[in-house]
Amino acid sequence: MLAVPLWNQQPLYQSYLIASAGREASDLSQLAGDVHAFSDPDSNSGFIVTQSELVARNMDRDTFFGRSFFTYGHRNVLRAVATGLAQSGSIDGYVWEAVSSTESHLAAQTKVVWKSEWFGFPPIACRRNHLQAERVQSLQTALITMSNTDDGLEILRLLQLDGFTDGPDDLFDGIRRRIQVLDAAI
Repeated sequence: MLAVPLWNQQPLYQSYLIASAGREASDLSQLAGDVHAFSDPDSNSGFIVTQSELVARNMDRDTFFGRSFFTYGHRNVLRAVATGLAQSGSIDGYVWEAVSSTESHLAAQTKVVWKSEWFGFPPIACRRNHLQAERVQSLQTALITMSNTDDGLEILRLLQLDGFTDGPDDLFDGIRRRIQVLDAAI
């Protein structure tokens, strides 16, 4: 791990379950039978959290949603729900919040139904055997000190991030626990 993005001054984000703005829903349980949009089968916030939450609530993750599909992008989950292609969706909270400020007309067509606990923000990483390479060390330094330059601040503004930091090893334990819930259910 080279660096972890800081969002709202923390290296953390949440998974959101969203539905159309006018819908009467305030919890995962009210999304039963939906056409549901997932981001990606390898995404924590866009798949794993929802699936593990269903398992933790003793709900059948294979039949809870009437139908589901992968959009292969968090922004695409938002678009699918906003346009009615899906009735609900699993999305990265950072993405939903970022789009809310840049494309408010799109996000306004959806609402957040449920938020997960906080997870370690996806890091910038490299192969362990490359960690000491000069170019990798330069990248790490550039990321960690990005907020010290005008160009870096402009990039961070565009990304809606506050900076980058070193992350403790236990930052991703919550994701590990969610995966363990799914592994135990197999």
